[in-house]
Amino acid sequence: MLKGKGNRALALVALVFVSLTGCTVRSPDVEPDIVLTDDVGQKAAEAPASTGTLGSDSGQEEEETEDAGNNADKATTPSLAGRREQLSEPARLDDPAALGHALAVFYRMRSRAFMAPVARHVQGVVNLGGVGGERETRRCPGGGVFHLEWQGSGSAGSGSRELLYRFEDCRGHFGEGPLLVLNGHYRRNFEPLAGSENVHESFDIHGVMGAARKPVALEGRQRIERPAQGGVVRETERMEMLLGETYLAYEQVRDEIVPEAGEDNGDFASFDTRFMTSLKGRVFSSRLGGWVDLSTVERLVEQQAPCSASGVVQLTAEREGQVRFGPHTGTHHRVALELEGGAVERYRRCSDFGQAFGFGR
Repeated sequence: MLKGKGNRALALVALVFVSLTGCTVRSPDVEPDIVLTDDVGQKAAEAPASTGTLGSDSGQEEEETEDAGNNADKATTPSLAGRREQLSEPARLDDPAALGHALAVFYRMRSRAFMAPVARHVQGVVNLGGVGGERETRRCPGGGVFHLEWQGSGSAGSGSRELLYRFEDCRGHFGEGPLLVLNGHYRRNFEPLAGSENVHESFDIHGVMGAARKPVALEGRQRIERPAQGGVVRETERMEMLLGETYLAYEQVRDEIVPEAGEDNGDFASFDTRFMTSLKGRVFSSRLGGWVDLSTVERLVEQQAPCSASGVVQLTAEREGQVRFGPHTGTHHRVALELEGGAVERYRRCSDFGQAFGFGR
């Protein structure tokens, strides 16, 4: 009896407490959320200091929302290795347009597509007077950061050196491109030689692009040589890229641009020197459903993607074809796509050809 009265008394006290405080009584089988004050203080201390680039509180909330999405993006980024395994067969090359798509893959990979303006940005804003062992951290245009680490001896103007750019939720519109959110690293290693320079670059970048947050990724490494006589030689064992649902790659590629001396054969190239480009390697494309081997039958003269003044590129997969430029088209057209069997597609203007296949994008 006394026990029952005691329970009713406790219930009455609880009811009065609720009416005065507005709190609710939690069911005994529900675990309460526990927040330690030390954790709160630590998180506040770890939060980045606000700057003029971060905007208002509402902007910070938007960044936090994006960060949550970014974490999900990291976990769901498709495996490039899995995509590559699906393209182990030669592409069909069913129509002349497939030749244009294959060549566009090559130039898109060469330009590094979405990563090209990012690389220009980070190289342009860092302190190029750094020395071995130094580090810098810089804010990205739309939030997040990238870290720069110098390795090697001497200043930026002497000796071998390595630059490592590490991206942490780096956001922004780079150049005139869409919004990017990037994580990963970009490494550049310089090896100055007598009269020339070797640059080794490697990429392990992933993130999302645009309002639709399409996945993007770039993985691989290449060597770039600038010989003393001029020109550029790029050699790539493998490079892979993801642009939304489109997988692109190339392997065992050699891309060589060398000057052809004019009438003046002195120590320096004359003003009428032309630059000749030779290409050789294999490209992969999920759009084409396989790989295509390409090589220059006639070297490309004054090549600037998407067109050259003249030259012929041979493409080989299940079928063969050629991309012909200038006088090698045999007509007054700028570009001709010729597939074995006689199918031909021609373009009178270089801009029409570039727009049709989205070179560099």
